[in-house]
Amino acid sequence: MVSVSVPDSAAAVVSALNLASATSVERITALPDWAQIAVVLALSLVAAKIIEVVGRYLLERWLSSEGYERVFFEETHTTLYVTVFLAGVYVVVPLLPEVGDIEFYISAIVLSLIVVLWAHAVIRVVNRAVSVSRDTPTDRQITPVFKITLDFFVVLASFFLLLSVWNVNITPLLASAGILGIIIGIAAQDSIGNFFGGISLYLDKTYKIGDMIQLESGERGTVVDMSIRSTTILTRDNVAVTVPNAEMNSTQVVNESAPARRRRIRLDVGVAYGSDLDTVEEALLECADDEELVLEKPNPVVRFRDFDDSAITAQLQCYIGRPSRWGRARHRLIKHINEKFREEEVKIPFPQRELTFFEEGNTVRLEHSYDDETEEPADENDKRGKDTDGDGEDDGREDGDSDIDGDRDGDGDSDDEVEETR
Repeated sequence: MVSVSVPDSAAAVVSALNLASATSVERITALPDWAQIAVVLALSLVAAKIIEVVGRYLLERWLSSEGYERVFFEETHTTLYVTVFLAGVYVVVPLLPEVGDIEFYISAIVLSLIVVLWAHAVIRVVNRAVSVSRDTPTDRQITPVFKITLDFFVVLASFFLLLSVWNVNITPLLASAGILGIIIGIAAQDSIGNFFGGISLYLDKTYKIGDMIQLESGERGTVVDMSIRSTTILTRDNVAVTVPNAEMNSTQVVNESAPARRRRIRLDVGVAYGSDLDTVEEALLECADDEELVLEKPNPVVRFRDFDDSAITAQLQCYIGRPSRWGRARHRLIKHINEKFREEEVKIPFPQRELTFFEEGNTVRLEHSYDDETEEPADENDKRGKDTDGDGEDDGREDGDSDIDGDRDGDGDSDDEVEETR
């Protein structure tokens, strides 16, 4: 019995494949140039077609409808079989007749197409992977950083590869990098500031996609997009507000969804003095328990805060699941509390003032306390009146004339009396 070990069998297979490929290459190189070009192009086209068919089969049969594997194959399988065909074109370029620099230009064009195709494919894969990974809070926080950074470096690397393909000497660029950097910094300072502002926001974990935030300027909404240049929030009025990242990084941003998405509601209500505070507390807690938007944990609580001018202030504290439900939850709680207080006959007071009128006899008297030393009448005219028209008669009040404070009809009697008490 002859026994053959597995390593020996694998080595034999590899040796046979190398021998067959070497023999095939020798046969192809023995052909004329035009025949070699045709054979290589035909083989590359067949290989590209096989890759296309196999890729479609994998997408339809094996890969799930969602996930990173499907995203990767969908975005790279077209680029892959096109690259195989372009590789065949690049191989046959040296076999073309030498006409000037045609060989250089064709090779540079083919390599440039390959670089651009793969740069586009990588960016597409990253963008779609970000859209797929936004299902979990952790991925929402991490993937935008990866997207922005990778897009930047892919574009930068592609630019330098294209320069290398076309034999562009970048030494002068490096020599003048200082001046060029100053020019670019001045011309694109806003864009550069927004880029680094976005990186700072991501690393500081200020907010993430899906968070409810409020800006210092007053805008309040949900973060729907975070890009290299700006952040977009969608307000409750369904209006998209785009804010540069540099401004977001330099102003106050209130994140209502951090550290947890639940938010506490503080609802103040005044009750009249003399109300049963135990009944008030039970009524408020019952309203919170009956409202479906209010969370059971943490438990709602009632705190009595102040003795105000007209009421005792009670405060209902409870939690809701999302900050976006804050307005609707307050609206429903206020309606429910109003109905509950009406049922329990708990009064909600409002500011009011009381005026008291006194009537005494037939005189109207305005009482005021005077200081004997400083509030005496100035002269005799103040007591008896003054001659103002020069007729020699007193134009003022005489003893027996009607009192303007009390006798308005001139009959010598006072009509009423009002006493103001302080």
